[in-house]
Amino acid sequence: MQTMTKIVMIDEDLCTGCGACVKICPQKILFVDKTDNICHVTDENKCDKLLGCELVCPTKAIKIY
Repeated sequence: MQTMTKIVMIDEDLCTGCGACVKICPQKILFVDKTDNICHVTDENKCDKLLGCELVCPTKAIKIY
């Protein structure tokens, strides 16, 4: 059985839903859910791991592994 390794980790307690990471993501895999105002990932396997989202997050809520 294969285990999935998380690539994109979003700390929901720190995320303010500002959308800075969404704007900078070249793969367009991040979005802010309007129901909880928190960033989520559509397909983390498409993450380019360039860390732009980490760098622009004002609260450091997103980490790429």
